[in-house]
Amino acid sequence: KFTLHQDMCVVCGSFGQGAEGRLLACSQCGQCYHPYCVSIKITKVVLSKGWRCLECTVCEACGKASDPGRLLLCDDCDISYHTYCLAPPLQTVPKGGWKCKW
Repeated sequence: KFTLHQDMCVVCGSFGQGAEGRLLACSQCGQCYHPYCVSIKITKVVLSKGWRCLECTVCEACGKASDPGRLLLCDDCDISYHTYCLAPPLQTVPKGGWKCKW
């Protein structure tokens, strides 16, 4: 489950202060990041489904990290899907932004 707690940010090495210093923990590896250091918005989806850092990103549908060229990352919540794991599947990676169903 998603947690915000104090630890050291992997990106900037800062502990931070107050609300701006709160850290987002990867639900897979537990490494901590400032949301602004990894350009993630704290949304209801992130709060309910958790968040994975880039090293731990896998397809939400199949659970695999293979075929990274076909792995789409949602612009709103950072959840990822392979183009062929979507319903309906996409034939190509869309140009520009992409948002998942959440």
